[in-house]
Amino acid sequence: MNHRSYLGDLIGGSLMIRESQLIADLLLQKPSTEKWHHAISVQNILQKSSIASAKRNAATIRKRLEGLNTSFLHQLAQGHSDEIIQLMFAATLINSKILADFMRYTFADAKRMYRESLAKSDWQYFWEERVRLHPELNTMTESSVYKMSQVAFKILADAGYIENTRNKRLMHVYLLPEVKTLLGDLNRYDIIQAMEP
Repeated sequence: MNHRSYLGDLIGGSLMIRESQLIADLLLQKPSTEKWHHAISVQNILQKSSIASAKRNAATIRKRLEGLNTSFLHQLAQGHSDEIIQLMFAATLINSKILADFMRYTFADAKRMYRESLAKSDWQYFWEERVRLHPELNTMTESSVYKMSQVAFKILADAGYIENTRNKRLMHVYLLPEVKTLLGDLNRYDIIQAMEP
């Protein structure tokens, strides 16, 4: 296993819902390199305070949306609030297999055991187990692993699976039928399973 493909761009940031809609809309236009640069760096469509920040966020979102079909991108760009959040969470899980595994194992176990909330230590235990299965992950620095855990919990809060990053209280999420359909069209039943722990 290539540990970079397993981690994906998890460390790149939270769901960035508003920004993701804008990038999905831009990708639907199949932009040239010049058009992409103009939209991100000149027009500053993401409305970031620095060009470096705009480029970094745009690159993260683009990586998460790569390989998704036109129907998925269209719904992400034009859908209603709950649908957009679930679609972007699904895209992030597709990009970051480690986060999908966290949902399938750690999050699902917490739900099965009727726990009220996750704990910071849940990521640490999960990570140690992943390292045993994939020793190449051991090359990651402690600060990167910590940053990953922070981003992972922020994404779960953004997606509504935990109340917030402080109390990490487990919430009930019902996967929308239209999101299931789009994931089914992509043959990503593994992601449906991860989103319905």
